[in-house]
This record gives sequence, structure tokens and C-alpha cells, in this order.
Amino acid sequence: MEPYQDYAAIYAAIGQEAFAEALVARLLAALPNPPRRALDLACGTGAAALALARAGSTVVGVDRSPHMLAIATARARDARLPVTFIEADLRTLPIGTPTNGATAPINLRPASFDLITCLYDSLNYLTGDHDLELALTGAAHLLAPGGRLIFDLNTEYEFMTWDESDQVIHDAGGMLVFNRLNYDHSTRLASGRIVWFVRDDERWWRGEEQHSERAWHDTEVLAALNAAGLTLLARRTPRWALAAPDATRVVYDVTRLG
Repeated sequence: MEPYQDYAAIYAAIGQEAFAEALVARLLAALPNPPRRALDLACGTGAAALALARAGSTVVGVDRSPHMLAIATARARDARLPVTFIEADLRTLPIGTPTNGATAPINLRPASFDLITCLYDSLNYLTGDHDLELALTGAAHLLAPGGRLIFDLNTEYEFMTWDESDQVIHDAGGMLVFNRLNYDHSTRLASGRIVWFVRDDERWWRGEEQHSERAWHDTEVLAALNAAGLTLLARRTPRWALAAPDATRVVYDVTRLG
């Protein structure tokens, strides 16, 4: 089962997208001006994309989950925000390339975005050896010279705490959600078994999904950025301070030089 096939509605109901929304607010406060055109990769239920649209940016959101995109589309419609959503894999973005004099597709033209975001450890979900490079190379093609790419990753310091532990994510309003976490240091693969119970008319309904993430070492991130022609500006925390070497989550602040 694809991640978020059944969990999308639960994810939205318990407000897990608040992390991305808060990070966008700090990012916008740090920028001299809101971006003219912004792309939110792995946009999920649309929190970051809608926050960027409210700041005045023309926004495109991309996600591979149709279930998450359905929620994002409904939210944009209800908020009357003209965000375009595209279903696509981060590793194979449908980037428009002019051929035979034709113009590139308007949504994903090369070098057309001033800001690209990919938030809430979305890139940790890419577990193949070349996946990170593929995703960053695609983003680099879409980023305008001088533009910013912002993404965050759970580090191995975070995953080392996933030692057969249980985390209660939400317990309120007739809904209980918890994670059973595990990390295999030898493969650098982390697993999260998400289980939820929802109360409806005196009855509890149960669901679960299995999610997997990879611990990407900083050296691998730098190598992927270099291969994509991108330059690291800073490693930050989600609160936009400079990250310590042993940070459990790192926000990479990246640019494409002209």
C-alpha cells in the first residue's frame, strides 16, 4: 500500500501539516520579498502551498499521493486560492522542455521558480541509492538562477531514537493515533507503523499504514547537491537558527547560482 492512501484524511484531521506551515512562515520572514513563483514538492494536504499563495506567490504543488492532493485541492478551492496541483513523483518530475519551437508546459517550466520547498522530511521517504540525486536534480532544473531551495531531513541522530519505541501523535476528539518506530542502523532504514482508532457512533474504527524512511548522511546530501549544480547556503533548524552538528532535523537552505 502506498503511504497516505488511507492515512491522508487522518493526517489532515489531526493537523500534522502544521510543521510545514510554521516553517514557511519563518522562511517568508527571512526572505527580503515573497517569491513571485513558488513550487512545493511533496505538498501533501497543501498547508505550505496555501501559505505561500496567501503571501502573494503564484504556487504549484506536486505530490504523488492522489489522496493527499484531493484534500489540498479542496482546501485551495474553499480558500479561493488559485494553487495548481500536479500528481507526480519527485524523482521523475514532468518538466516541460521546448521542442520544435513549441513552448514548455506552463506549470513546470525549467528555471521558472524563485522558491522551491520540500518539507516535513519528505525526502527521507526516498530510499533508493540514487533517489535523492534524482529529486534534487529535478528541482535544480526548475529553480531560477539565484532562487532558493528549502528542504528538511530527519538525521540519523533522530532515527537512532527510534528503538522499538511508541509515540502517541494525537489523542483527542475521539481519535487516537500512534507510531511504532524502529531503525536499522545497518541499512539506515527507519520504519514507522502508524495505527489509528477513530470513534464514530459509539464504535471504534481501526486503521494502519507502514511508512519507511532513509537516513541520508550529510556527505550524501552534499554530493547530490553538487551533482545537481546546487550550492548550500546554510544548515538550519526548523526555527531557522543554525543547526548543530548533532541536530535531529536539518533544514537545508540551498541556491542555484547564475
